[in-house]
Amino acid sequence: MRHRIIQFEGRRFSVKLDDVVWRNLEELAAAAGLRLNRLVAQVARDADATGVTGALRRYCLEQALARAKRLEDALQTRALSAGPASIALFVEACPAPALVVAHDCRILRVNAAARQWMRAEDAGIVGQSFEHLFQVRSTPPLASILEQFGRGVAAVFPARLVSVRPGRVIVASANLCPAAVTGPDDFSFLVLVDTFAAR
Repeated sequence: MRHRIIQFEGRRFSVKLDDVVWRNLEELAAAAGLRLNRLVAQVARDADATGVTGALRRYCLEQALARAKRLEDALQTRALSAGPASIALFVEACPAPALVVAHDCRILRVNAAARQWMRAEDAGIVGQSFEHLFQVRSTPPLASILEQFGRGVAAVFPARLVSVRPGRVIVASANLCPAAVTGPDDFSFLVLVDTFAAR
């Protein structure tokens, strides 16, 4: 959590947010051609009883959902007009940490948000065992989920990821879903991490 004082047009906002929310707000402000303090002031004007902090978190979530919807629409259009869209393109465009994992639990790809969240570079993640980096707590267990993906079951499975790092424990909610399936021993799956639920 990071505390910042934001001033705009004589108003002063004292805001404490997770680093990922601050980064997202800075990216949203830059994309809109605004300074961060102006964006905060605009969101604060529409804040309700939840206060400025809650309004800023909600704004980030709404923008992420809108971006995901635009991406989904673009992928659907591309799939209809030009064949299957690249999983890599989806993962890179995802604002939340996302990983592509092979059927043998080898990590194939991570996006920038995942590298930042895990505090590691590609070389330290890609090729590593997903199960070595994370304990996966899910119902059904991960082995059963992978078996279903191999059979072509298209479903989303919620999971809890736990990772012990020197000096800290990372716990986050995630969703597991199939990415590309050609057979029981030839498939990959996506791990989409909800950093808002991380601690």
